[in-house]
Amino acid sequence: MLFQRLIPSLLLKSGRLVKGVRYQGFRDAGNPRTTARAHNHQGADELIVVDIDASKNNCGPDVKTISTIAEECFMPLCVGGGIRDMVSAHACMEAGADKLCLTTSAMDSPKLIAELAHRFGSQAIVVGIDVAYDETGTARLFDHRSGRIITNLDLWKYVEHVVKLGAGEIRLMAVDREGTLLGYDMSLFARIKELVDIPIILEGGAGSLHHLQEAFEAGVDGIASGAMLVFSDAKLVKIKKHMITNRCNIRD
Repeated sequence: MLFQRLIPSLLLKSGRLVKGVRYQGFRDAGNPRTTARAHNHQGADELIVVDIDASKNNCGPDVKTISTIAEECFMPLCVGGGIRDMVSAHACMEAGADKLCLTTSAMDSPKLIAELAHRFGSQAIVVGIDVAYDETGTARLFDHRSGRIITNLDLWKYVEHVVKLGAGEIRLMAVDREGTLLGYDMSLFARIKELVDIPIILEGGAGSLHHLQEAFEAGVDGIASGAMLVFSDAKLVKIKKHMITNRCNIRD
């Protein structure tokens, strides 16, 4: 059995790391290079870095900062934000990325998933699925650029479609819980897990060791955490010790 992964999730904005709540109210969260170095030293299994300016401003990713982060990483680096074509994808890979995460760009141009999977291999293509709930409680895709729910794409059919196109992994974000520290949306994970047979990284809401343990015990392939690692004393070393003590399938 493959090890389940602990993955710090970093949001990049204007060359700095930031963290907010439900993709709003961003606060400074540190220097990208030194933060990546700390996570690497503490044994992160992977690192996710998303340039939140790139898609919103319709520009390419900040490859200069990505390169400085990559210099500190001796674990896989997944990069997202602003990857709209083969040129921007190559730029990220040349800057040191091991994986590419497509979120809004995958919704805008699903064929890009297939093109990048053909070029780099499905194992290098992660599709971000941002999910929010409408006024009826129905799970919907969410576009962080506009801050709005998408009503003309069926969430469940979209998930199945991106897998058929060549996605090798899904990064599942519960937007309503992002940055809240209230716990992961485990029912959402369970529904997505029924639909696909590729690894799922769960993100959005981690606030305690119990939340992380619950996700691992439910069979999540990887758990991504942002606010918990920034604004609490639960660093990776402490998290790993707890999970190993409770017999979770993580790397020592």
